[in-house]
Amino acid sequence: MTIQYKKATLSFKVIGKGKSVILLHGFLENLSMWDDLVNSLSYSYQVICPDLLGHGKSESIGYIHTMEDMADALET
Repeated sequence: MTIQYKKATLSFKVIGKGKSVILLHGFLENLSMWDDLVNSLSYSYQVICPDLLGHGKSESIGYIHTMEDMADALET
């Protein structure tokens, strides 16, 4: 799935049903780092894994990303 944030496309995966769990990857990683855990959690939870701005399949917004940028993009 994708959403638009400013001028960038933010890519993420949503799988499973139930209460939502959001998994955030670290610097220089992408959402695939959670693949094994997502498969286990998805039986009981809705798991949301974004590729943060400038990582994985998500685009950069064209300047240095701050924690506020990342949080704002996730609230979108």
